[in-house]
Amino acid sequence: MLASNSKQNKALNLRLVLSYIATLSPISRAEIARISGLTKQTITNMVDELLAAALVTEVGVKKDGVVGKPSKMLALCASGTYSVGIRVFEHYCVLALFNLTNQKLAQSRIARSDDLPQALNQAVITLLSQHQLSIASLLGIGLSFADQADQHYPNHQARLDFVQQLANTSGQPVTLETTASACAACHMLYGEAKGLNSFVYVHLGRQIESTVVFGRRIMLGHNQLSGHLGEIFVSAETSSKDGELGRLNDFASLSALQQLSRQSELDLDSLTSLMQQQPQLIDKWLEHAAEPMRIAIHMLESVFNSQTIIFGGDVTTELLDLFIARLRPLIPSIAQFGSRDVPRMIKTPNVYDIAISGIATLPLHSALDMDRPYSACLPQFSALTSKQALLYLNDSQSG
Repeated sequence: MLASNSKQNKALNLRLVLSYIATLSPISRAEIARISGLTKQTITNMVDELLAAALVTEVGVKKDGVVGKPSKMLALCASGTYSVGIRVFEHYCVLALFNLTNQKLAQSRIARSDDLPQALNQAVITLLSQHQLSIASLLGIGLSFADQADQHYPNHQARLDFVQQLANTSGQPVTLETTASACAACHMLYGEAKGLNSFVYVHLGRQIESTVVFGRRIMLGHNQLSGHLGEIFVSAETSSKDGELGRLNDFASLSALQQLSRQSELDLDSLTSLMQQQPQLIDKWLEHAAEPMRIAIHMLESVFNSQTIIFGGDVTTELLDLFIARLRPLIPSIAQFGSRDVPRMIKTPNVYDIAISGIATLPLHSALDMDRPYSACLPQFSALTSKQALLYLNDSQSG
């Protein structure tokens, strides 16, 4: 994407420069100017602002050829700017503190309470103080609900209202996405999709979520409600309970495994215990899940034909390995035609942390989103910090 040298587009250009540094680092000022079409002086001025805000840092020099001045290389700053990811479960919330290079510094867990915005705000303050970090070092908060049908916030509007309450209480920009969309954003900035233009991310959780990315843009759908992959019908068999056709969630979700194992909760520890103590039950679930998921993969490939499908989830590395192994061989599809430089399926390497890592990525991803800028909910009764204003306010707002 080429930028504009016009003054009114300064905010957009600043985000564009930061996005090049985030995805192409280490990169020099001259390389950014060449890619973006901005003048070298404009790039220099913007990089100076980003350096002053502790959003980027210089990481060494690079010299091309035998003549010419060495170029100072730029990358995201590992200290000075942080984000917090919050994942809301049925009875508790998980919070984690990350730096801009996607390194997790701390994690905590609190019980859900009646005044959840205030409880979360206090937990964020505690998390920062444990690392002697000021609230001014925070870029923002990312938030996601683990359950698609949370009893207190059952629909998208209720969740948006909650996010605005949290933004007002904390005084921080708050970005809401599904878990799958958050993980996709993380993969684009830091992971396996850094060099991809299109992919589908599939998240194995209580329900199976997915996110489709085309042109490096997350496709959210009408009212931002796309991604309920687990709701597709994959079997002609009908349920004895409600007479409905078999959905993917009925076979391949963690809710299906929980029902099969009669566990009260299926977190990573209980999954590990289940694999060790009842491997035959895990094998039974995998047997039930494999063919429905193969059908779902065939559908995704036939409809979207993206470069690859990335699998992650609220599962252990060992269980994800077993799950993916059961899906092979994949059903033949149009994905087999033409050249291919990445596999049809990719496993998330850091599956243990991918959900909370992705959610903590949302403040930066929101700030860099050229197609849906300013999607974060901003606090209505408090001012942003200077670094937040750089990324979350357009020129008319900052003026």
